[in-house]
Amino acid sequence: CVEMGHDAGVDVIVDVVQGELFENSLVSCVKPLGTICLVGFTSGQKPIRPGLLLIKECRVVGSIWARWAREHPEQHRQNVETIIDYLSNGSIQPRVDRVISFDNFIDAFELFENNQGRGNTVICIKEEE
Repeated sequence: CVEMGHDAGVDVIVDVVQGELFENSLVSCVKPLGTICLVGFTSGQKPIRPGLLLIKECRVVGSIWARWAREHPEQHRQNVETIIDYLSNGSIQPRVDRVISFDNFIDAFELFENNQGRGNTVICIKEEE
């Protein structure tokens, strides 16, 4: 968190990776009384050590986004529109590890398979003109 300019940590972490990153987020990034929301485990699952939750005084919440989106389609659509607005106006800036052309999309899957990404890997469907 310090490297990203959040010396005191953050209140909420949305973890779509889990694996080794979960414990790092718990120890280094979330503020006391903060929340880690688990919405995926693309890097696999690791046991959670409950003592760390106690020491950090934080909570972990699990959420399957797909179920909620199916049950609340209009709210989901509004949420997606809001996220797209945040991206387009620069309110949030995703960490892009690399951009791969559509012709080389298999390279992106190999990165994912070998757990070599360090942020979002973007597959560019249409080259900028």
